[in-house]
Amino acid sequence: MRVTVPASSANIGPGFDCLAVALDLPFFLDVGEPQGEALQLDDSHPAIKSFVGAGGEGPLFGETLIPPGKGLGFSGAARVAGLAAASLQRSGSIHFADLLSRSGELEGHSDNVAASIYGSVTATNRKSVVRLKCPAQLDVVVWIPDGKTSTDSSRTQLPTSVSFEIATEALGRSSVLVAAIASGDLAAIRQCCVDDLHQPTRLAAAPESAKAIMIALDNGACAAWLSGSGPTVATFVKKDDAQALRQALPSSGHSKILKVAPHGISVS
Repeated sequence: MRVTVPASSANIGPGFDCLAVALDLPFFLDVGEPQGEALQLDDSHPAIKSFVGAGGEGPLFGETLIPPGKGLGFSGAARVAGLAAASLQRSGSIHFADLLSRSGELEGHSDNVAASIYGSVTATNRKSVVRLKCPAQLDVVVWIPDGKTSTDSSRTQLPTSVSFEIATEALGRSSVLVAAIASGDLAAIRQCCVDDLHQPTRLAAAPESAKAIMIALDNGACAAWLSGSGPTVATFVKKDDAQALRQALPSSGHSKILKVAPHGISVS
């Protein structure tokens, strides 16, 4: 059995911990026998931990195109895969609401795992998910610097409170951004993909990521944001502009043109 789960980019604009997009970088998890170039996972791997914690038994083998520690949902995809594999082994099926709940608890937030489970663009509040169809004319260009970010460490640096004004502004932009993605309003996507909750703190410690966001917005991106806790920057861009944007991004990292993964977890 092979479980395949896509990567994700979360915290789209003001959608902190609730808005994410699935990306066509897969994580593969094999139960019992390896396929392709999958290697046996050690006990410290998040897929193993979630698999064993959910009652799974037997060796696991993994293969991934998702770089760990880069803000592209590696741990979330691995945990989703491990939980799903255990559920399939025990009962022969996956209960998606339970998968969302359990993987969100393991991650500490549900945005990445929601996108990896359901695909496309997802909005979630831990208990429920709404899946949005991403505008067909958009690709995602990601800029990935050499460094890594610890999500747990990064979260400890965030403010414990914000002003009423900042909170209401974030709510307004988040609401309009979701509606803009659903309706394909690219101008509104660009206008509302702005964050005051986590990006100022995180970008202060990652000046190259901040620079990449500004360059992206100056070179055709419809939107740009710090992917997860970073250091990767993700952008929505029209397909025809993707290559030019990729070439304009800083040489201090490497960039990829990715498709939005229209579907989430799959089993073969």
